Amino acid sequence: MGTEGYTYMGRSLTELRINDDSSSSAFSDCNSDRSGEFATASSQTRRFLIACATENSDDLIRQLVSHLHSSSIDYQKQAAMEIRLLAKNKPENRIKIAKAGAIKPLISLISSPDLQLQEYGVTAILNLSLCDENKEVIASSGAIKPLVRALGAGTPTAKENAACALLRLSQVEESKAAIGRSGAIPLLVSLLESGGFRAKKDASTALYSLC
Repeated sequence: MGTEGYTYMGRSLTELRINDDSSSSAFSDCNSDRSGEFATASSQTRRFLIACATENSDDLIRQLVSHLHSSSIDYQKQAAMEIRLLAKNKPENRIKIAKAGAIKPLISLISSPDLQLQEYGVTAILNLSLCDENKEVIASSGAIKPLVRALGAGTPTAKENAACALLRLSQVEESKAAIGRSGAIPLLVSLLESGGFRAKKDASTALYSLC
């Protein structure tokens, strides 16, 4: 999707560029950037989302959640990408997004045969799980098994982010046994052996947490 014709809530990207002097550095300071957002979303788009979220976050989030239910994969991808960016950029958005009903449709995306859509779903769930208040809701909504499947068969980024999301969920005591029963442990061991540096770190920490 091109950014020049990009609009939300009746405002164009051009208008928001005039009124917003924030820089994309807000994203680089966030430790939840594990998803290659910088390769898939331009700095203009990120600034646009920041400006929209600042002024109309509730309306914007509701619109994005409705697009998660779309029959169009392109709409779902765009919505999931923007939700993961909003959840990463502003901690308060994580609760708003969860309360708007995003968790269950995002979990459904994790089971998509489209690997990019699956990756976006995994990453959005990861960023939402950075809020402690969301972790139990994510686990009880059925995220564990889809995350484990992504851990075994997703893209390298999806595997890494699934490991980190499972690490976050394992911090809820009631989730530890469910994660173990789901078959996560052998997959985390495999990631520990073959993954990149960050993947190995997350896999080892998740295994430690489960123990």
